[in-house]
Amino acid sequence: MPFGQRIRSRRLELKLTQDELAGKVGISNGFLSDLENGKRGVGAETLLDIGRVLGVSLDYLMKGEPNEIAAVRAEVEIPRQLADFAENSGLTFRQTLTLLQMQRQLIAHRTSADVEQAPFDWPKFYESVREFL
Repeated sequence: MPFGQRIRSRRLELKLTQDELAGKVGISNGFLSDLENGKRGVGAETLLDIGRVLGVSLDYLMKGEPNEIAAVRAEVEIPRQLADFAENSGLTFRQTLTLLQMQRQLIAHRTSADVEQAPFDWPKFYESVREFL
């Protein structure tokens, strides 16, 4: 089965529409449709984003090996405040994950007293780091 059909199959397993998957990946619905129908190729970064959103490995997408579905990896929980901010700001899945990773690195370098503060200000943080996303 070609990789486009594997994308479609997994998308349908997860009960995602093309619009939903395209939005989470940060690509157009038309581009996703072309991928699923084998009319276009895709770059490695975009394919990696598709795999992350679908919860499958690149090996599965490229080779179709069944044991590669739901590869063992830690699930990423995106905080509700960040998810809401990302949706309202039109951030892609990759940008949202990068923002979360940056925030976690920042928190890891603070003392425990610094971490016990008010809820995180995602809009302010985004404005200060958006040139790096």
